[in-house]
Amino acid sequence: MFTAHISTDMKREQSVQEHCRNTAELCGGYCKLFGAENIGRLSGLLHDIGKLCSDFDNYIRGISGFSRGEIDHSYAGAKFITENSDKAHAGVARLIARVIISHHGLHDWVDDNCRDYFHIRIANDKNYEQIKENTSLMISADEFDGLLEKADDEYRIICQKIKNISKNKTDCAFYLGLFERLIESALIDADRTDTAAFMDDEEYPEYFALHDLWLFMKNNMEKKLDSFSDRTDVISDQRKSISERCADFAKNDVKICRLIVPTGGGKTLSSLRFAIEYCLEHGMEKIIYTAPFMSILEQNSAEIKGIAGEENFIEHHSNALSEKSDNSEELSAYELHTERWDKPVIATTMVQFLNSLFLGKSASVRRFHRLAKSVIIIDEVQSMPLKCVNMFDLAVNFLSNICGAAIVLCTATQPVTDDVRFPMLLDEKESMTGDFKADFEIFRRTEIIPKTDEYGYSNEEAADFCIDKFTLAGDLLVIVNTKSSALKIYELIKEKCQNDAEVVHLSTNMCPQHRRDKIEAIRVLLNEKKPVICVTTQLIEAGVDISFRCVVRSLAGLDSAVQAAGRCNRHGENNDICPVYLIKLKEEKLGNLKGISTAQYITQRIINKYEDISSPDVVSDYFRELYNNEKEKLSYSVRENETLVNYLSLNTKRYEMLPDPKTCSQFESQAFKTAGKLFNVIDENTRDVIVPYNKEAEEIISRLENNHENISLLLRKAQKYTVSIYIGTERKLYENNSLRDISCGAAILDRSHYNSEVGIDIEGAEKELLVF
Repeated sequence: MFTAHISTDMKREQSVQEHCRNTAELCGGYCKLFGAENIGRLSGLLHDIGKLCSDFDNYIRGISGFSRGEIDHSYAGAKFITENSDKAHAGVARLIARVIISHHGLHDWVDDNCRDYFHIRIANDKNYEQIKENTSLMISADEFDGLLEKADDEYRIICQKIKNISKNKTDCAFYLGLFERLIESALIDADRTDTAAFMDDEEYPEYFALHDLWLFMKNNMEKKLDSFSDRTDVISDQRKSISERCADFAKNDVKICRLIVPTGGGKTLSSLRFAIEYCLEHGMEKIIYTAPFMSILEQNSAEIKGIAGEENFIEHHSNALSEKSDNSEELSAYELHTERWDKPVIATTMVQFLNSLFLGKSASVRRFHRLAKSVIIIDEVQSMPLKCVNMFDLAVNFLSNICGAAIVLCTATQPVTDDVRFPMLLDEKESMTGDFKADFEIFRRTEIIPKTDEYGYSNEEAADFCIDKFTLAGDLLVIVNTKSSALKIYELIKEKCQNDAEVVHLSTNMCPQHRRDKIEAIRVLLNEKKPVICVTTQLIEAGVDISFRCVVRSLAGLDSAVQAAGRCNRHGENNDICPVYLIKLKEEKLGNLKGISTAQYITQRIINKYEDISSPDVVSDYFRELYNNEKEKLSYSVRENETLVNYLSLNTKRYEMLPDPKTCSQFESQAFKTAGKLFNVIDENTRDVIVPYNKEAEEIISRLENNHENISLLLRKAQKYTVSIYIGTERKLYENNSLRDISCGAAILDRSHYNSEVGIDIEGAEKELLVF
């Protein structure tokens, strides 16, 4: 018997045959959801046959001179299936071979030295004769041939589906690359799940009775909706109408649809109601909710969890466990669930969602197959970073047409997807609510009023303008693009208003808990009809349920103006139409924020072109112009004339420099490893700093400095007291000795440099960061 794993107490062994059979069973089950059961089964069966040799057996028993990683065991399964397949089955054999080679990490099939890496790997023959002989004892020729034949049938069907949705060679190669990643994902998950079960001497994780769960959630949803039944105003009636239309839409066969709802129209509950009904109607496996910003995710996750039940739900982002546990075992369980995404209802960030599609780390690859046969709700889809637009659109096409997912694109400002290079394949019946323009008319509670003359406002003039509008309205929200502008205008308004109003400042120079506390304090003031002025960066625009009588917004993208309007007269509490003013700040420095400069320019063109700039058609025109203006950025440019879309599809430059291109199809030449390393939703030019906001934060800092044993748990709990700062700010803080590093790698801010009004008192450009 050759050994795959030995328990940590050295008392139990798992044979290679047992592990490969178990992995094949799991992987085949995962892949069955998207019509690739036998591809998955054969991948699992052969993935570890490289361990069927004396060298590996001696290594795992610690009686050889080999170090971890020295024995290449992943080449053997690839070599075996390639050797034992005829030309008719060569396509699926190469797919499975590449998946097996990659089950411990992604590779570039044409590498940066322009070599055919696949043939380099299968040229290895160390221990191969022994491995081949032992493999024949583990799997018979008849079993192998039968599985290969069935796998080939599946592969041909999937390739035809891919061909049907491909507009050109690039699309096709990109989709084939995603399919390879999908099988890799299932194999990695199956391999790790079986290994963990053996090492922990436990059964596989539980499976859920999904139909019963969806019925349970439907019942909870109906109770939630019943609690609103006594509201009879126009806004409440229209929310009910939107909700009913979403529930009815679940009878359709959905691939990619839009849920276009005005701000305050109840799209979270409406989209969730659709998802529950769709799962019941079509036998779906999961509901996955994604949001771009923490403010949206935390607010909506609580609502979703209340309907799903805590035991059926996982919230995956960097702060998710910080307030929930002091127990390291709970942290381990949470980390396992977030790596596997094995709960039926998941709320996560846009960053984690995109990482599962494109990041190179094995933990991200592992999650990818969990998106199959899921209802995926993409909230605030207009917040997708421009560089990710083409990759996202292609991935959504793949998920819906190949993986059986139903995609719901939610927003009040829907971006245009038909004029880009790789258009999203929206359903013919694309609007979940039908004629959504009528909803916008009923929900019209504000008027966007441009005050963007060519000269613009100085900070002093802007402060005076804001005070004038506050005097008329009684409360005011001011949203600007940079932290430095927010701070200066806040200070000017506070000085000029003196005791006339409570003036509050918000920015990402404050830690999340500080911002949360400030927003709650503002809500209290508004509810008590107290005079309040809030000066903030755009962090308040999406997902924060707060309502002012008047808003002033520094010019940015038109979608930002519409989102800002969503914080004004949000629930129609004022019978009159309330004003949202757009102004241009001439002292606002946007040097590091080129995207906002471009958005300003296009928004000004829209202002000059249309009288009513908030209608859905005008917003669509804005996105059409934006995408056309920025089309070179939409494919994720990484260096001169190179993009991640190219690396993940035809990999043209490298492929054309192959010594013999005939050895490798260009449809199988993707540079997955390079793309996975380069992919980053957030540009990493920031450093996380833990700030001493309150007593709990100071206690966490003290325990970290004293090398407390539960460092990983403490760092999670510290997330709500963490501020992301830019490199220039970090340098200034080090120069004045207000920032110190501790042994666990965290950076700590000195207490004297964090105050209750503005957080870290250092100037810097604001960029609302997506969360992990």
